[in-house]
Amino acid sequence: MQIQFKGTNYEPTSEEIDLTSKKLESLKKYLGKEDREVHAYITLGKQTEAHHTGDIWFAEGKINTEGSHYFAKATSDTLRSGVDKMIGELSKEMRKGREKKRSLFRRGGAQMKRLFKRG
Repeated sequence: MQIQFKGTNYEPTSEEIDLTSKKLESLKKYLGKEDREVHAYITLGKQTEAHHTGDIWFAEGKINTEGSHYFAKATSDTLRSGVDKMIGELSKEMRKGREKKRSLFRRGGAQMKRLFKRG
């Protein structure tokens, strides 16, 4: 998995980058066992420089694989909790995509079975 980080109104530290990378690696289980190229684009930052309290931190994640694209964005009062929310949303999107692919495959197999039974 190739990961690119970007900071908006903020420069992420190496600890935050390492923590986010570890959490992104846990999402590999949803991608399957095939050797596909996976690109992840992560943006960490502050909403504005003017605000100092409230949900000012955000984390955006975009994962591109061959044929699939996943995106999640989360805002929070701390950067770490924003990253956690974003990873949770990405995993939810990826699980949903995996289940959809599986159900379409099964539905196609059932149709083939019906075709062969008729003939």
